[in-house]
Amino acid sequence: MIEAFIASLGYAGGVVSDKFVLSRYRVPVMRFVPLLFLWLMAITAVFLPLWGSAHYNLLSDWHYLAIFGAMIVVAVTWNIFYYQGIQKEDLHEFELIMLLSPLVTIMFAEVFLPAERNVSVLIPSLIASFALIATRFRSHHVHIGKTAWRTILAMLLMSFESILIKYLLDAFSPVTLYFFRTMVIAVVFVIMYRPKLFAMPSGAYALTIISAIFGVVQMVLKFYGFDKLGVVETTMILVLGPFLVYVASSAFFKERLYKRDVFAGIVVVLCILYVQFWR
Repeated sequence: MIEAFIASLGYAGGVVSDKFVLSRYRVPVMRFVPLLFLWLMAITAVFLPLWGSAHYNLLSDWHYLAIFGAMIVVAVTWNIFYYQGIQKEDLHEFELIMLLSPLVTIMFAEVFLPAERNVSVLIPSLIASFALIATRFRSHHVHIGKTAWRTILAMLLMSFESILIKYLLDAFSPVTLYFFRTMVIAVVFVIMYRPKLFAMPSGAYALTIISAIFGVVQMVLKFYGFDKLGVVETTMILVLGPFLVYVASSAFFKERLYKRDVFAGIVVVLCILYVQFWR
């Protein structure tokens, strides 16, 4: 549980850091994203000697190679749309779409991961997801324009990637899988964008490193959660992430925090406590 909780903190810190770099400093996505993934790869590499491992005999199986390739395609696509959304949309509107990700991830897990079909975990997870949606979603708040549709696609692909990651954790440790994932994606983005990596203000560069640290914390610990707790239970705990973003957006971007946000946060915490201690 602690891994998933810390991952939710990493998620909130990463979104706020990204918002500063992309909106306040107006760093282009095609420059920010390759640099971010290079730092994600470099930071993760530090932990490989301690926690990196893989069942290399499984990697000769085309099944795992195909899933790894699919993960890279999905991850590259959703990251492009994700960071375009952060840059061009209001943080609340962006989160309003991304808050659907836990529910979609749980639905994907129910379809593709039979071992995760546990009613005592599924029901609290759905309650937590619906609490998040019910307190935040207002149809007149979201205008489904070009950028919003890209964010929706990013959300769907991000959710589906969780299923691919769960399969790949049979062959890789979380640290090793995340290292290879970020390494390949970094190479793809550098070739795709050919960015001037250091052509940005020093403050934006420092925030990119901070964002990468948050990203490694979030993603590696999320992978550990998928491996130990499963996709559904980990996703439920990660629902805390958007609430932390709302608090941070209120503090740093002066966006209003509503009482319904606090109520939904309490519901999510109660669902998590139920699954962990009373089911």
